[in-house]
Amino acid sequence: MKRGSIPGWLRASAALPFVAVVALQTAGHVGADPAAEATAVITAPAVDANGEPANGYWVTDRLTTSVSLSGCSGPSPAAVGNNIYSCDPSEAGANICWPAPASLLCVRDPWSRALRRFVSPGALPAVNPPETPMPFALVLDDGTRCVLRAGEEWGGRADGLVPAYGCAMTSWSYAVLASPDQDLAAAIDRSQPLWRVQTGAVGPPTAGFWPPRPRKVATAWFAGNAVG
Repeated sequence: MKRGSIPGWLRASAALPFVAVVALQTAGHVGADPAAEATAVITAPAVDANGEPANGYWVTDRLTTSVSLSGCSGPSPAAVGNNIYSCDPSEAGANICWPAPASLLCVRDPWSRALRRFVSPGALPAVNPPETPMPFALVLDDGTRCVLRAGEEWGGRADGLVPAYGCAMTSWSYAVLASPDQDLAAAIDRSQPLWRVQTGAVGPPTAGFWPPRPRKVATAWFAGNAVG
């Protein structure tokens, strides 16, 4: 990908080594632990090998019809397993999707565990996970929940920084920020066991806000495949 370009799964709006993934926690959700010495990394196999919801995930509606998928040719940016897809068009917000019978099941966050079902746009190619996957959800050290942006206009800032993750989920007025001229995976500094991000307010692209504030990442979720 050309540096500074915005991939299809972020049209409506870095590479570092990926660390080992720990097992999915199926009860409750992981909150922020200010005393943690390392980011808790969770892989979420939300759909089983038969294309059925798994591990407490469920289909929120039988079929999503407001937007039809036109293609699923690339891997999800959050994938740590094979054949987990990012689908077009971007306004569908379908960037973390597993194949299911004649459809795809797509997740947005690990807290509601809700999956949206889309009609499959046709035969799906085999895809491998990206070299540097991006978590599809984060909990920061102050308990703030953030999700990987997809399919919506999530605001901007006069300093040119763009939101890689939307936070404060009732208003999307707060974000994990990235420079527009860097690979977006670099929005998360993974150089230390406790990952770090820069956060700040977002709004109209010409709006001035306070400089970004650093925060630590308590928990990060990636999209994986069920075992067995």
